[in-house]
Amino acid sequence: MPPRRAKALASLVLLTAVWGTSFPAIKVVVGSIGFLYYVALRFALAALVLLPVALARRGRLRPHLPSGALLGLLYFGGIALQGWGMEYTRASNAAFVTGLSVVFVYAIEALLGRASPSWRLLLALALAVAGLYLMSFSGGSFEVMLGDAIVLAGAVCWALQYIAVDRAAQGDLPSLLFLESLFTALLAAALTPLARAPSREALLAAAPPLAYLALACTVGANALQLYGQRQVSSVEAAFIYLLEPVFAAAFSYLALGEVLSPSQAVGAAAIVAAMLLSVSG
Repeated sequence: MPPRRAKALASLVLLTAVWGTSFPAIKVVVGSIGFLYYVALRFALAALVLLPVALARRGRLRPHLPSGALLGLLYFGGIALQGWGMEYTRASNAAFVTGLSVVFVYAIEALLGRASPSWRLLLALALAVAGLYLMSFSGGSFEVMLGDAIVLAGAVCWALQYIAVDRAAQGDLPSLLFLESLFTALLAAALTPLARAPSREALLAAAPPLAYLALACTVGANALQLYGQRQVSSVEAAFIYLLEPVFAAAFSYLALGEVLSPSQAVGAAAIVAAMLLSVSG
C-alpha cells in the first residue's frame, strides 16, 4: 500500500476514534444549553479558533467560498436532522438509520459512475448493514417512527457531505475548515431564536466539554476528514466512518464499564470486517 494512502486511511480511522469520544461530551452540553445553542456555539468557537489562520490566507478564501458553504450546509443538515429526529425515536434506531449513510454514498456514487459494483463492495455493504443492526438492537425490534424518517433525511445529508468532501478535499484545507465551521455556526445561530436561551450557569457548566468538542471533534476531526479523503474515495471513507459506534462502545467500556452483549460484539466484528474489505482493493 502506498505510504500516502496508508496515512490517509490512518487519519480517517483516527477521526472515527475522535468522533467516538464525543458522545459523553455532547450529552452533557445538550443537557445544559439545548441542541441549537450547542451546534451554534460549538462551530462558532471552532471558526473563532481558525479565524487567525483564515485571515492570514484570506486571498484563498473567496475561491473556496462555494465549497465551504456547501460543506457547512450539509454538515448542519446532518447534525440538525439527526438531533431533531432523536427527539421522536430511540437512540438505537437513530444509530442504525444514521449508519445507513454508507448505503446512500455507495448508491449515489454508483449512479454517478464513480463506484463500480463489485462482489467485494457488495459483501462489505451487507456486512456493514448487518453489523449496524446487531450493534444498535440488542434483543429489541425496529419500529418505524416519525423520528426515523427525520434521521433518515439526516443520513442523506451525511452521505452528501462525505461526497462533497471528496470533491473539495484537494482545495486549501485551512480555508475549507474555517468556512465549513462558519457556515454551520451561522445556520444554527439563525434558528436559535426558536429555542430558549440558556442561563449563565448552564453556559459555564457546558464550557469545558464544549471546548473539547470545538477543538478536538470539530477542528481536529474535520481536518483529518479533509486530509484523509484526498487519498480515499467517499465510498471507502463511508465504510471507515462506520467504526464510530465501535469506538464509542470501546470508550464506553473504558470510561463507564459498559459491556457489549454477544450480538453487539458480533456486530462490531462485522463492521470491522466490512471496513477492511472495503479498503483492501
